[in-house]
Amino acid sequence: MGKLRSLFKRRRKSKPSATSSGAKSESPPLESMYVDTTAEQMDELERVFRKFDSNGDGKISSSELRVIFESLGQPLAEEELLRMMGEADADGDGFVSLKEFIDLNTKMVDPSTALEDLRQAFSVFDRDHNGVISAEELAGVMHDLGEGVSLAQCRKMIDGVDQDGDGLVNFEEFKVMMSKSFLAPDITRID
Repeated sequence: MGKLRSLFKRRRKSKPSATSSGAKSESPPLESMYVDTTAEQMDELERVFRKFDSNGDGKISSSELRVIFESLGQPLAEEELLRMMGEADADGDGFVSLKEFIDLNTKMVDPSTALEDLRQAFSVFDRDHNGVISAEELAGVMHDLGEGVSLAQCRKMIDGVDQDGDGLVNFEEFKVMMSKSFLAPDITRID
């Protein structure tokens, strides 16, 4: 999924600091570190993290990342997989922790990069490439992600963002929806 892929494209501004002895300093609880992030946004990021962390060990491995993309029909080249992991793995342990995942997705992102990420995400949902996402397409992607949602639930989701009343989600509607739910900078005004 392009949006999932974009979760690993974002550039961090800095690496976590270490104490003078070389050990990592103790981190405050996640909730207190992200003052501009709502509880709902934190819950969503944690839910996405748990989807990636398929074995439940509290970290995302490169093999888990590969599997989720393959399940969506978006296989990753080894080089791209390594790049994504390298960008996300701030402490260099070979895994992405929840904190690293949240850091990656709450830092400011260049609006043009965010727009391209959304275009990629949209193309994954728009399976027939006709420029709109139907309830059937949404249900298919959700199923591929292991989400147990019905077609009726997908129609209801679409109704919540369908501004022109056609029962479909076009790219402009998708931009609005994603900018609200995934902490993106204000990309709704970019063309």
